[in-house]
Amino acid sequence: MAFEPLAQLRAAFGGERLPKPFNFLEYALTATPAPPRIAARTRARIQALRDSTDPYRDALGISLSDVPDPKSVERVSIMLGQLLLGVLAEQEFEEIYKTTLGTTELRLEDAREARNDTDYHVYNGQSRHVFRMNIKFHGTLFRNAQEVVGLDPSDCFALATYKIWQGLKKQEKEVSPYLFVVVSCPVSARDVGAAIPEEWIRLGCLVYDSVETENKRSVEEQSVAYLIDHTPGDFAARVADLRAQLSRSTWRVLSARRADLLLREKLFDRVFAVRVKSFNRSYRNAEVDMHFSLNKDMTPLSDFLVDLKKIGLHGMAGKLERGLI
Repeated sequence: MAFEPLAQLRAAFGGERLPKPFNFLEYALTATPAPPRIAARTRARIQALRDSTDPYRDALGISLSDVPDPKSVERVSIMLGQLLLGVLAEQEFEEIYKTTLGTTELRLEDAREARNDTDYHVYNGQSRHVFRMNIKFHGTLFRNAQEVVGLDPSDCFALATYKIWQGLKKQEKEVSPYLFVVVSCPVSARDVGAAIPEEWIRLGCLVYDSVETENKRSVEEQSVAYLIDHTPGDFAARVADLRAQLSRSTWRVLSARRADLLLREKLFDRVFAVRVKSFNRSYRNAEVDMHFSLNKDMTPLSDFLVDLKKIGLHGMAGKLERGLI
């Protein structure tokens, strides 16, 4: 299949404007007209790309004939696989939430577009904020967990200590609980990435390796959304299989308050980094993680939602503040 990045981007972005400089390439190389009101400098750049013998190299610093570096291919493959898994997990969470709580007064609002440490907000009937929720995907086992942090690999979830701190600070500032929602599914981002069609990996490499491309994250997100909803053939079957796996997976809840209490209680047992001299030198780029027991430290999401429906917000807020969930 011929590599046509502009066609792929247009399919992924729909009617939205492509990020720079792909928008200039589109105006120069396709029938898409440039906006009538653009600066003379921009018109000159578009014309220069039309006249160029290698417009992609002139615009991006990379030619379509350049072979992507294997490290870039691996990095982009894993990144897209992780992003795709995250989106599917969030969609499954919405279904679980709405199915369990039904028509109660609690409203779930998607906050993923902000790309911060919150995936969802929950509001009551008076539109008052009552919860923040951050969805975490747990797929790859920590195989040395038993010897390092005393947990069975199948019962161990690592969470960066700074994320616990951030969640707790938001909770204290807003006086509303911050929750981590963890889904356990035995699939890795690397495996998912390996199944993504080659032309989308190549597009990801083109974007990733180009120093000129703006808003690279939007390209990644739009590409993943397109892959989930429109890709035919074998990968569509792969997406359907992932959805089925997520629907059968175990979902759990851990409040920032409980995470903080456990971190303080089990610091030297569960945070490997504090027991290692020169940790950053030995484990370059590694985060300082707290390791939780999935079965003992967390509450099944189904139990949490049923309990929330039964005892209401005030009862649940008391449990969360005491770190019982």
